[in-house]
Amino acid sequence: MKKKNFYETDYIPFSGKTNPMDVDLMNPTNIYGFLQDNVYKQDEYCKKSAMLLYNHARGIPSRLIVCGPSGNGKTLVAEQIKKLWPKTIIVNAATLTKEGWVGSNKVSSFLDMVDSSEPDYIVVFDEFDKIVQPHHSSSGEDASAYIQSEFLKLLEGEQIKVVKREMGKEIVSIIDTSKMSFIFCGSFAVKANDIAKKNSTKAIGFTGVDYDEKPYSKELTINDIIDYGLIPEIASRVSDVVNVKPLTLKDYEYLLTDHPASPVKKIEEDYQVKLHITKKKLRAIAKEAYESNLGVRYANSKLRRLVDLQIFDSFEHSNSEITFIDLK
Repeated sequence: MKKKNFYETDYIPFSGKTNPMDVDLMNPTNIYGFLQDNVYKQDEYCKKSAMLLYNHARGIPSRLIVCGPSGNGKTLVAEQIKKLWPKTIIVNAATLTKEGWVGSNKVSSFLDMVDSSEPDYIVVFDEFDKIVQPHHSSSGEDASAYIQSEFLKLLEGEQIKVVKREMGKEIVSIIDTSKMSFIFCGSFAVKANDIAKKNSTKAIGFTGVDYDEKPYSKELTINDIIDYGLIPEIASRVSDVVNVKPLTLKDYEYLLTDHPASPVKKIEEDYQVKLHITKKKLRAIAKEAYESNLGVRYANSKLRRLVDLQIFDSFEHSNSEITFIDLK
């Protein structure tokens, strides 16, 4: 009989494929298996991302909107896609401005990284909800709508002129965006909280029971995102919408131990140390991450702070590098 871990997870890795070189891009289930083994749960997102990459590799571009709470895998899946398709660019959409506006990061500025001879890139716009949410200038103009209009040029597959300066010379190239696939990621937390609030009810009478719906209990639809601020012209060009599921406390406990996507494993690789974390400490970090609503990023940052402290102490007291860290 297989011994259960204390968190009693029922998660089973799909394929055991953790090496990108083992993945056949002409087989969507192969791609899905790699994503599942490197992401943890988020089954629907992994399946739709696998189909996006499969179609993209066959020359069929796609557009996907990804909604869900921060730190639960939206960007992580994009990072895994990049391992399989190196011509993947991840852009922080929250920093983008419209052409002609103050700011160096324009919507099309990522095109500087594109090889015009092979423009079949997958472009991931992270924090896309920050662009979609309406915000008005001092003159009353909706800045969000102006910036979103710049995205339309990309989605319509226009030939966009890009001017680079190299060695003091201007180099002009034309980028064909019709061969690009796009993934728009965002928490859309304001909308998720609004929906949860509207669906919550207060008890009436002595026998009534309060019902407080949690954000993301109801999946966001394309109409919800339009209501939030997405212009219909972009919505009509989106292939699909996928919702990332919030992780449970047990999920965090498992992620900090056995899964390939565990921040513990990543820290061990980065620092070249072996970590031993007591169950008590692991539960405490998992609980903090879960309650913070900051996701796995919080657990990763917390662990790195603890590791940094122990490494510093080892040099301060014995002037020697540490290879084993015990977190109690």
